[in-house]
Parts: sequence; structure tokens; C-alpha cells
Amino acid sequence: MLLIETLISPFFFSVRIPGAYQVAEASPLPPPSTIGGAFAYSYALWKGVNFLEALEIFAKNSWYYAIPIGDIVFSSIILRRSRLLQVREPFVRRPDDWKRVIDALPPDLKEQMKKHNLLDRSKLRYRHDFLRILRTLKHEYYWKYYTSTFFDAMIRRYVFTNGLYIAGIIPIEEAFPLVSTRLGDTESYIGVKRISVVNQFRLQKISTGIIRSPSYAPISYGDKRLLLPKGDWPIQLLTWPRYLLDRLSKHKKPSRNVYISPVVLPLRREIRRINGKDIEVFIPSEIVVEIRSEVYVLEYDSSLLNTRVKIIVPTQAIFEE
Repeated sequence: MLLIETLISPFFFSVRIPGAYQVAEASPLPPPSTIGGAFAYSYALWKGVNFLEALEIFAKNSWYYAIPIGDIVFSSIILRRSRLLQVREPFVRRPDDWKRVIDALPPDLKEQMKKHNLLDRSKLRYRHDFLRILRTLKHEYYWKYYTSTFFDAMIRRYVFTNGLYIAGIIPIEEAFPLVSTRLGDTESYIGVKRISVVNQFRLQKISTGIIRSPSYAPISYGDKRLLLPKGDWPIQLLTWPRYLLDRLSKHKKPSRNVYISPVVLPLRREIRRINGKDIEVFIPSEIVVEIRSEVYVLEYDSSLLNTRVKIIVPTQAIFEE
């Protein structure tokens, strides 16, 4: 196994929490699944292999984690997304909807379409087909349909911070450069500042005890309870390395809930008054937890953080079938 650590400068990023949709609430720290995806993407480029092929390696018998190294602030942004490139968007999803959709069109438009024999379903397979017809007929309905169909808006939260430490223990023996440029959604650009390979680390199995850690720790994994927080830290759902692999699998229905569970976040919430406004700030804070069932404690000296690091790792994640 190999441990790779890196310092990145995200400035801002957004990793949607599980289940969030139109109002995309973000996680304050990237989950193991997101970091594992970035590692797999970098490895795929370096080796010249397919991303899914790399993900098969990096999503199993591995663990990834983040350590905050600066204050974290949230900000919500309204995004207007263009869907014009979704050329396979069907004009009508179900046969029963055809009459309802046609009847809802302006009467004069229907007459023009009938006149030119354009109400044939074979000519309206996709939404861009209808858009092309409207443009050809030079009908005023063109712009209404264009703006309401090919654009949508959503509220997405972004995390602003001056830097992050991310790392992973992976089931390979060869080092590779981290070249991923995104962390989360497509608007979340990152820069890799420093990267290091840790050759000396200890993976110790324990079943009881009190552990302090600068990174997040899973309260449970699957249906197994792992630990109990010994303080007041934020708790949030995060996704594990196998989550992304299952989601992209073509062979079976994704079992997403298996690889989602609550974690203790290494952050403290504080309200600061800046320019006459109260701002919610999350400050890096080492967590203290009581181990309740068997876990691994990953321990090593980080050359990037200049300190000894302890990370709690579910045993099921490292030796998963």
C-alpha cells in the first residue's frame, strides 16, 4: 500500500451532500469518495487508462481524508446552467404525454405546424428538434421555449478557504502525480501546491480507547457503529470511496446508502462580525472520539503538516470484497 499526501489551494469548492438537489447544500470538507475520484482521475491520465478502470483500483481497499488548514466560510451562489448541449433530451418522455404537450401549444403555432406537416412524432424526437422547427417558422414562441427548456437555475453553496490537506492510503506501490484540476462540481477548480509520498506509516487495529484526530472520523460504516464523539463537533453525512464506483456501475443498481454514513467533522463553529455583519466561520479543530468497535488507526509523520497525524479508518473499507 502507498500513502500520498498533498496540499491544495481550492479557494472555493462545492461538494454536494448526499440527497441535496435543487438547493445544493455543500459539505465543508471533501468526502473520501470525492478525493478518491480525484486520485483515480490523476492515475488514469498518468497511466493512460480509462477512468473507470482506475476507479476500480482506487475505490476498493483504500481510504481518503481531508484536514482543514484554514478557516472555512460558506457562501450561496445562484447558478444558471445551460442545457443546450443535452441533445438527447426527449421532446416527450412518455407516449401518453404527446397529446397533452401538443394541445398546450399556441393555437396559431399548431396550425402552422399542421400546414407544414411538422406535427409528426418522428420529426419531434428531441427538444432541439422542436426548437429548430420554431426557428424555421420564425414563431415568437421560440424564445419562450428556448429560455424555459434549455436553461435552469439552482442555488449551490460554495466553501471558501485558503487551503486544504488531502491524502489517501491506496492499494498500489507506485507513486504518481496528482493532476486533478477540480474538487467537487465542474466550477470547483483547484491547484496542487505540494505533494509527498509517505513510505513509513503504521496501520494499527484497535477496538477501544480515546483517539484524537485532525481529520473527520466515521461514526458508523454500513450498519456497524464505530465510535462516539467526546465533544460538540458538527456531524454530517459523507460518502465513502465505493460510493462513486457503485454510482457509475452499469451492471447493478447502485446501493448508495451502503456507502453513506455520518461523520464527526474536525471543525468548530464561530460567529464573527465583519463589516457590520455576522459571519458563520468554521475553524479547524482536532476531534476526540471514543472507539466502540474495531477500527484501524493510521499513524504517520506528515512532512507537509510538520506533525504526526492519526486517522481513523474503518476496517471494512481496507479489506472490502
